[in-house]
Parts: sequence; C-alpha cells; structure tokens
Amino acid sequence: MDFQSALRAQATTPVLQHFRLGIEREAQRITPNGELAHTDHPHSLGDRSYHPFIQTDFAESQLELITPVATSVSELFDWLSLIHHVTYQNLTADERLWPLSMPPMLPDNETDITIAKLADPADVAYREGLAQRYGRRKQMVSGIHFNFEFAPELVTALFDAQTETADLTTFKTNLYFKVTRNYLRYRWLITYLFGATPTSEPGYFTDDERPQEPVRSIRNSHFGYTNHADVRVSYQDLPHYLNDLTDLVANGQLSKEKEFYAPVRFRGGHQVSDLHQNGVRYIELRNLDINPFAPYGVSLTKSLF
Repeated sequence: MDFQSALRAQATTPVLQHFRLGIEREAQRITPNGELAHTDHPHSLGDRSYHPFIQTDFAESQLELITPVATSVSELFDWLSLIHHVTYQNLTADERLWPLSMPPMLPDNETDITIAKLADPADVAYREGLAQRYGRRKQMVSGIHFNFEFAPELVTALFDAQTETADLTTFKTNLYFKVTRNYLRYRWLITYLFGATPTSEPGYFTDDERPQEPVRSIRNSHFGYTNHADVRVSYQDLPHYLNDLTDLVANGQLSKEKEFYAPVRFRGGHQVSDLHQNGVRYIELRNLDINPFAPYGVSLTKSLF
C-alpha cells in the first residue's frame, strides 16, 4: 500500500493528529543516602494487584506508575503529575524516587534485592525464574514505556483509502508492523537523542564485563536488561512473530512470551496470545531511558517527538 498517498488523502488529513497515548514509568524507591529502600510497597496505596495506576515491577522497591489512556500530550502529563503526587504523598517521610534508569547502589549480595511480594504465587515464581536467568541486578534497571495507538478514525480512513486488504483488523495489524519495522530501523536515533544512562552506580557490574568506552545508553546495550543473544523474532508479519515466540518458549529460551524484551512490544489484550484473535491494538515503545532532569522521568518535548 502507498501510505504516503493515503496520508495525504482528503479524508485522512483531518484526523492525522488523533491518537491515544499512555506512559508506564518504573522507579526505584530509595533512602536519603541513595540506597535501595527495604520497606514494603506502601500499604496506604492499597492492593497493588488491583491498583490501576501504581503497581510494582520486579522488585519490592520498584514502583511502576501507569497513566490511563490520554488523547493529547497535555492530558497525558496531567495524569503523570497527579500519579506522581499521590505516590510521593504515600511514601514514608525519608523515601524518594531514584531519578535514573540505571539502578542506585545495589547490595553486595544480590539476594538482598527483594523480589516483589505479590499475592499471586505464579507472578512471584515468574520473577524468581527471571532472577535465575538474568540475575537480580539487571532486573533493577528501570525505564519509560510509551504506549501509542492510532485513533480508530485515522485507521478507518487509511483502510478506506486502499483495496489490498479486505479486513480492518488485519489492516490495522499490518499498519503497526510497518510502523514497528521503521521504528526499529531508526531506534539508534532515539538512543542518540534521548539516551540517558552513560554510567552506573556501584553494585551493578560485579566483574570486568562492562563498557570499556563511553556509551550513550548502558540500558539499551547488551550490558542492560536484554534477552540472550539467541532470542530472535521476525517482524515480517503477525504469524511469523507469534510462531517465533511460540518456538522460543517451547525450546526453553523464554519462560513465557512476555519475557521477550524487544524495543517495541505489540499489544492486543492482556496476553500475547490475544493477538491471535484481536490483532495489534497498540504498540509499546520500551527503549526510552528515564530523563533525570524531568520531574516525571520524561519530558513533554520528548513525548511530542
């Protein structure tokens, strides 16, 4: 399909700026001297398993702040501001949020990094498996996940401007795969412009296997939290993508499909398997470092870019 022509079509141009956005910001709770907080997830926030906006990721100290869907960048930042305000209100008086993607000073013994104390034993077992496969230190790396969805009216306008694909769901999935292939092709530019992890704190590297020259983003290098080198997935189309993930799980290279930590993740429901039925509904951009100079870990300018 000639997307350039379709984007310039009379029916398409009025809805080009229509989209849906969301941000997930991970952050470590720390003490005033920059060490990991060893307190439990704040009880005043309620049950993290059901809280829609404030949860935990891998570790008990690692918060995950999640905005609802917004239809503008200004609305998105209103939500980010509110969620951060509520979070700070419920931290203990001497705790803060670490402002970097690379973790704060880590303990000498990595078993002192407490895995999230979740209610579902399966969720805990999954994190324990990750700790065995990658080590707890790498699990402590945090980031910004930027969720992006084309507005339904834009997708429909593009669909109506072509005749190659008869099914709207298939067309939308193909559209997101094309966008993803282009994003992956130019993701070096995102790291060049916005990479913000040139250094690490004591305790992250415990041997000589570390960068030997300046880097823009440790997090986005093989020194960050990434899958092993033999984990490869095709972005040709949805069947190839899902078949590769299924094979990786069957071969034991991944414990579950959600263990695939790509710079872009496809979303179609709660589980990766939902993509079979629903197709791709939106994409999650995962290679964004936390900006230590932005109050909420990401700037308005970066989000607009």
